[in-house]
Amino acid sequence: MDSSKEQDRKVNPSETANVFSKILFAFTCPTFRKGWNKDLDEDDIYKVVQSCSSTPLGNRLEKEWDKQKRKRNSTIAVPIMRMFGLQFFILGMALLFINTSFIVAKPLMIGRIVSYFSSNPDITRETAVYYTLALIACIFANITFLHNYMFAIQSLSFKMKIACCTLIYRKLLRLSSLAVSKTVSGKAVTLMTKDVLSFDLAIHFAHQMWIGTIQTIIVTFVMYKQIGVSALTGISILIFLIPVQVYLGHKTSIYRLKTAARTDQRVRITQEILTAMRIIKMYTWELFFGKSVNKLRQKELCNLRILFYIKAFGISIGQLSSRLAFYICVMAYVALGNHITAEKAFVVTGCFAALRSVLTVFMPLGISQMAELKAALERITDFLQLEEVPESPTVNYIEEKQPKIHIENAIVKSDKGIDILENITLEIKPGLTILTGPVGAGKSTLFKLMLSDIKRDQGTVDICGKLSYASQEPWLFPGTVKQNIIFGEWFDEKRYETIIKVCALKKDFDAFPHGDKTCLTDKGLNLSRGQKARINLARAIYKVADIYLLDDCLSAVDTHVGKHIFYECIKGFLKDNICILVTHHGQFLREADNVVLLDKGVLKFQGNYAILKQENNEELSTINNYENTEEGYVEAEEIEDKIANNIDNTNETSKLLLNKVPTKKHIYEEAKEEGAVKKEVYYKYFTAGGGLKMLILLVVLSIIAQVTASWSDYFVSFWVDMEQKLSGFRYNQTTNSTEYKELEESHDSVMKQYSFVILAATIFTLLKGFAFFTFATIASRNIHNLVLEKILNATMIFFDTHLSGNILNRFSRDLGILDEQMPYTIHEVTKIILTLLATLLVVSSVNLFFLIPSAIFILILFIARRLYIPTGRSIRRLEGATRSPVIGHLSATLEGLTTIRANQAQKILKKEFDRHQDLYNSVSYMQLATTRAFGFYLDTLSSFYITVITLTFLFVKTETLAGQVGLAITQSFSLTGLLQWGVRQWAELENQMTSTERVLEYSKIESEEKSGDSLNNWPDNGKIVYTDVSLRYNSTSERVLKGIDFTILPKQKIGVVGRTGAGKTSIISTLFRMYEYRGTICIDDVDINSVTVELLRSKISIIPQDPVLFSGTVRSNLDPNNEYTDKELWDALEEVEMKKLVGSLNSSISEGGANFSIGQRQLLCLARAIIRNNIILILDEATANVDPQTDSLIQRTIKRKFFDCTVITIAHRLHTIMDSDSVLVMDSGVAAEYDHPKVLLEKKGLFYNMVKEAGLL
Repeated sequence: MDSSKEQDRKVNPSETANVFSKILFAFTCPTFRKGWNKDLDEDDIYKVVQSCSSTPLGNRLEKEWDKQKRKRNSTIAVPIMRMFGLQFFILGMALLFINTSFIVAKPLMIGRIVSYFSSNPDITRETAVYYTLALIACIFANITFLHNYMFAIQSLSFKMKIACCTLIYRKLLRLSSLAVSKTVSGKAVTLMTKDVLSFDLAIHFAHQMWIGTIQTIIVTFVMYKQIGVSALTGISILIFLIPVQVYLGHKTSIYRLKTAARTDQRVRITQEILTAMRIIKMYTWELFFGKSVNKLRQKELCNLRILFYIKAFGISIGQLSSRLAFYICVMAYVALGNHITAEKAFVVTGCFAALRSVLTVFMPLGISQMAELKAALERITDFLQLEEVPESPTVNYIEEKQPKIHIENAIVKSDKGIDILENITLEIKPGLTILTGPVGAGKSTLFKLMLSDIKRDQGTVDICGKLSYASQEPWLFPGTVKQNIIFGEWFDEKRYETIIKVCALKKDFDAFPHGDKTCLTDKGLNLSRGQKARINLARAIYKVADIYLLDDCLSAVDTHVGKHIFYECIKGFLKDNICILVTHHGQFLREADNVVLLDKGVLKFQGNYAILKQENNEELSTINNYENTEEGYVEAEEIEDKIANNIDNTNETSKLLLNKVPTKKHIYEEAKEEGAVKKEVYYKYFTAGGGLKMLILLVVLSIIAQVTASWSDYFVSFWVDMEQKLSGFRYNQTTNSTEYKELEESHDSVMKQYSFVILAATIFTLLKGFAFFTFATIASRNIHNLVLEKILNATMIFFDTHLSGNILNRFSRDLGILDEQMPYTIHEVTKIILTLLATLLVVSSVNLFFLIPSAIFILILFIARRLYIPTGRSIRRLEGATRSPVIGHLSATLEGLTTIRANQAQKILKKEFDRHQDLYNSVSYMQLATTRAFGFYLDTLSSFYITVITLTFLFVKTETLAGQVGLAITQSFSLTGLLQWGVRQWAELENQMTSTERVLEYSKIESEEKSGDSLNNWPDNGKIVYTDVSLRYNSTSERVLKGIDFTILPKQKIGVVGRTGAGKTSIISTLFRMYEYRGTICIDDVDINSVTVELLRSKISIIPQDPVLFSGTVRSNLDPNNEYTDKELWDALEEVEMKKLVGSLNSSISEGGANFSIGQRQLLCLARAIIRNNIILILDEATANVDPQTDSLIQRTIKRKFFDCTVITIAHRLHTIMDSDSVLVMDSGVAAEYDHPKVLLEKKGLFYNMVKEAGLL
């Protein structure tokens, strides 16, 4: 659907790389080189790696799911394991054998090396060198294996995500209207942006958990061989903590589901706000919607905070468990009267260090991540099991030469069992059939039944021929006008030109900045209603079909344009086909071959117009419009001439069209920051989290937690050295000496101090975790609230020039990173910086000369980070930018599902989605490969550092005690893994900060000028004066209003008429101060620029062209701010005859008001105006989409309820303004005529011509 052609891209270097290049990640070098030289852009993205292509992965998972979904208690987990289970198992076995061998060998080798320094006669220097070289070789081999394993497992989880997203989208295309109305849009976006992320860590941790358990058993055996039964006491503590972690995992799953449900709701409401911003501003409901979203956000973050606390508790337990277990081991060993040697102590320390990652990371995080994955899989499974449109049983497609539709005894019920269509029996043959009836009669439902878009409860529907459909609400997607019309069909230039002519689009295309190559925004919001309707109709007519279903496509166009379309397109171009037209225009009935009348789901009449007239039944009066049906018809050729002469060359809304879009690579392309993330972004993030006070608290808690943890590590070496000295005294049998007794006393105090330090470490680690996550949720909440407020108060130009897909991307995926990934990254970075400083202090305390290799090592790591950051940051920004088309395409699809299915365009849309996703996947794969390569090279550098430290001890032998040597070696080991992880996380922090940067971009958008006076009892008359008012939508566009002057006296009823694009809607925009204008507009002698914009808008009621309802209740749609009593609301509903239908003020309204017909929605909008009871009322073509009966009801109600108000009516149906006090005729942005209708008719000017064309003379 996007206006971009598929770009020819280079093959990803990993596809052509040799084995060594893959193992050593050398294939990433071209990307790093390019990223260092310049900021990467979309031209630098490679073709997606074949194994990660959306289409084949989606096809495979769809096939597997089709087998699975028929079974009871089916889950998406089973098809995923069928697809990827074997690879997953092979990777797991490789990790088990290779990594476990290293984990067992490493502490034993360190023990042998340390024992050389404790003057063990069995270990010669040569043997120690062999052990050291073997250890170094093991380290290098393990690093190479682990990074390749991690890349393989991440690629596997990446493929799982791609397959799931593709399957979710394909399911979306099959969802029934009922399922879509039940909050699906927000859920689909959240599933794709948040839930699938659970695969990333869970898949990795799944192996680490079971392998970690085996490694724990093996390591326990090694320790048992060293210190006997004492080893079991320490391990028993770890085993005891596993059920605690499992319980925490269970709680994680519960709160993850709760959080996800709140996120769904928030994203859905945000999506509704973005697509209806104009209406929200006119009703001054920004505050209500801001509060609604913030309330949901608060609940979402409340659940998220509990989730964080559970995780923080789990991680803290994990971090302390290895120290606690070691402490128990030591106390038990000493209590049993044993004395430890340096070798034994450091084998045990090494064993617990080996288990530390298993116990501190893999077990606690693994359990919580598996719980999150379980919750995500449940949500995906629930989505995949939603009700679909019936595949074949609803409609029988029959092959015959002559197209026809035969429906017999068809019954359609709502989900509550209420009849929507009742015993419908119809036979329709070629020719024009007009389907009519009052609001809510079931006309659109009958079309959906023919299209197989809803479930049929009884009866048969036989259709012979190919269908095409134009929806009642025009559906346009982001793309060019031409793409919207052709919509995947073969391009036939002759047919295309004819369609443009018969749909009266030629002059519009001439007015557009780039003709039919002009790009449209979401729902075509930068077009007038009439243009949207005609492009929507052109798409249906362009498709070669036998049966055309046109759902009220003439209501939004001017009378003369409507007649042109009726005669040229419907009666002319489609004369040999079956054409079913839903219309409320009575004048077209006599032209129909067949009339079908529906009322409350029941077929009241079927036959030709003559029979209907002969029967003279009451139905005829409900259909016939006030427009003269007998006279005033103009010949088709004459209409065509008038169209050519009168449709204005300039169009007021076409000034909003995206002038520069054709220079973009695609419609969703957005401005991207370049270079380093500005310090201002970091400052804003930390300020949002609580500012300096919170930062100081976090730093203090982190330092205390780190000091206590490092102190406990130092105690081990201190205690081992003490044991070594005590053993020496016992060996020499000098236990009676004073020195021995002093040592023994201090030995006891060391044990007590050790106990105290372990307790302090436990408390402060927990406090630090809780404080960090509290800070992160506060920051996330404040940033969201700030940006939401900015968007709600933004000028209309912002919404005209920014696609909702791009904005929604910020509020879903980017905000998700802020919520869930940033806190862990910041927590890790601070923990690592402090651990690094503590480790360097410990290593240097053994030998100050170690500061030299340590300093060189840190310098090299900084240089490495400097080389990586430009590429990492560029890729992360690209990832954010390429995700917007995926979300935008998803939103556009949801809005036009019926049209898509009617056009059988599912394949095209699948292909388009896969194309958008493949571009995003390619960037994600680049990100995966570069971060893994960066980690691999950092680990390799770290290994050289270990080599230097270990070999220094061997070749520069000093009198250093064995305990200190062991401490230096074990700490340098922990330092290496820690440092590379720290530098990676630091780089990742900057990458993730790009999401904060993207969200905060919207904190700088221009806000509406809201200052002004707050007057009491204003306006009290309703006099409106326009003086020299000019308007242009932006500084580069032409003026759409050109020096308008007119006066509306108090309580006057004014009609505003004019061709499409004459400037009618722009007058309303200026009255509501939607755009900045030149000139003066006064209401009751007060310049509207001098009062607050809230006061101005709250004092003008509007019944808009597009009746917009929001998901919620009837009450929240009529009176969201609870300003009126229940009685006032019920009275208003009674006035518009909706009281019986509504039933309760708390009745739910689904997204977009999908559970009401368009006419019913319009009546609810009238009820809003009645409740407000303002002195000024605007009717913006409010009766365009309703039947004559409802039109009559609206007109009667307005005359009765607003007789003493100033009423401005913008009209296509001229009969509705013929009894106005004055009529303003707009032409090319100028007030061409303004006087009483009779006076204007006598002048025989523009108004006279329009009335004549409408057949009212």
